[in-house]
Amino acid sequence: MPTTIKKAVIPAAGLGTRFLPVTKAVSKVMLPVLNTPTVEFALNELIKSGLTKVAIVVSNQNTDIRRYFHGNNDVQIEYIVQESADGLGDAILQTKQWINDEPFCVLLPDDLIFSNKPTIKTMIDIYSQFNSSVIALKQVGNEMVPFLGIVESYQIDESIDQIIKCVEKPRLENAPSNQAIIGRYVFTPDIFEYIERTKKGALGEIQITDAINSQADNGSVYGYKFSGMHFDTGNPLGLLKASVYLTLQDQNESVHLKEFIRSLKD
Repeated sequence: MPTTIKKAVIPAAGLGTRFLPVTKAVSKVMLPVLNTPTVEFALNELIKSGLTKVAIVVSNQNTDIRRYFHGNNDVQIEYIVQESADGLGDAILQTKQWINDEPFCVLLPDDLIFSNKPTIKTMIDIYSQFNSSVIALKQVGNEMVPFLGIVESYQIDESIDQIIKCVEKPRLENAPSNQAIIGRYVFTPDIFEYIERTKKGALGEIQITDAINSQADNGSVYGYKFSGMHFDTGNPLGLLKASVYLTLQDQNESVHLKEFIRSLKD
C-alpha cells in the first residue's frame, strides 16, 4: 500500500565538533560506517519506506553532500540552507514552505538503526492509525539521560505509548523516565506553529523536543519503541561500533575482524 506521507527531511547542517579536526573539511554526515556515509543510510531508509521527496537541510559549507548525491535518480532531493546553527527545531522550521502543509518525516543521520523493517515505515503506519505525530523511543541508561530528550508517557500496547510530556536534556533527578527520543519523527504540519512559538532552550538553541511537548499538551503525540540495533554515530565511538557491527554481519569479513580482535589480547 502506498505511504500516506510523501515528504521527508534530513537535517545535515550540524557542525560536527565532536569529530574535529576532520569536520573542518568533511561534513559530519559524510563520515562513513565502513564505506557508506551516514547520510546515505538515512536516505536509503526513507526510500525503502516509500518516501519520494527529501529535503536535506545543509549549511553553506556542506558542498560535499551536494556533490555526493549529484545525479541520484532514486528520489527527488531538495537542498535547504540553514543560515545559522540554531538547533534542530530551527533546522526543521526552514523546511516549512517546502513541506507546504503536509504531514512529513524527519530522520537524523546520527541515529543509525539496523532493523528488518525500516523504523520510519512502521512510524508512518502508526501515524496512519492515529493521525498524530509519532516519535521514536528507546530505554537508555541513567548516564545518558542528561544528554537526550526524555519523555513521560503511558503505554497503549507493547510498542506504542502516548506522550504526556517531553523534556530536553533534564538533570537525572528531574527526568520523568529513562525513555529517550531517538532521531526518527513523523509530524503533522501544525508542528511548525509550535516551533515558531518555541523559545531557545537547552544549549541556547530551538529544541524540537520543546515544540513536541507543546504539541502533546494541546493535542496528541505517540511514541514508537522501535526494535533493531541502534547506534549513535554522532560521536567517534558510536561510529566505530556501527562499523564493527556491520562488519560482523558479513560472514567473510567477520572472520578476519574476530581474528584481529583476538590478537589484541595477546
